[in-house]
Amino acid sequence: MTELAHKELTGAIIGAYYEVYNQTSRTFPEFLYERAMIEELRLRELAVIQQDEYAIYYKDRLVGKQRLDLFVVQEIVVENKVAERLTALHRAQCASYLKTVGKQVGLVLNFGSDAPEFDRVYMDPARVKPTPIESPQIASDDRLYPELSYAIIGGLFEVHSIIGPGYVHRIYGNACHHELTLRGLATIPAKRIQVAYKNIILGDIAFGHLTVEGKVMVFPSAYRDASVIHYDTLKYWMRLNGIRLGILANFNATRLQLMFVRW
Repeated sequence: MTELAHKELTGAIIGAYYEVYNQTSRTFPEFLYERAMIEELRLRELAVIQQDEYAIYYKDRLVGKQRLDLFVVQEIVVENKVAERLTALHRAQCASYLKTVGKQVGLVLNFGSDAPEFDRVYMDPARVKPTPIESPQIASDDRLYPELSYAIIGGLFEVHSIIGPGYVHRIYGNACHHELTLRGLATIPAKRIQVAYKNIILGDIAFGHLTVEGKVMVFPSAYRDASVIHYDTLKYWMRLNGIRLGILANFNATRLQLMFVRW
């Protein structure tokens, strides 16, 4: 049988998790469990870094920075969750963070479940393979700019394959900008959507997006639930700019989620 990597260390962290879980209620916000874990790990003489910030690179380009929950003795990534149950997305997010710090072992700890629940995530960097890219099927009557659309979609899948889920919007936006530019597509980034009334600009809304070849708007996002997006706002902004096709890409999923927006 293959020996588990960092078996004793992960065992000590899991022991700390059980102690915190048993000594707290299930009604706290996530940051309180995080603080309790820090105290318990330090009582066990384990060095722990809280909310450490890491640079995120995509194909040698810095695309942003993000903080991790806990990093124990510079070896184990610990992600704290407050959920009814752990999902494949939680594990995929932890795997993304392992790639960021170049480590092999992570733990996902759930403080919201009725009984203690945790997942051990292992990644061998030498064996990491990109997710196969599958082009989505688009109905024949929706083929507006088909060649451009497929070039964009291929780039979006490439970004998700390399970075994975779990990061904030701007990181995916910057990575998409870099990837589409590498593919020879004229891509203009923007950080906000303007709102007008009778041709008078009233203000703007923060929503990072890209205009590709002056024909397609790409909206990289990282939502837990893509249903919260107001498509009417996107259509309004597209119409104001004379753009007829939009592609909303939600990267915070085990598989890239694509939605096409038309007006």
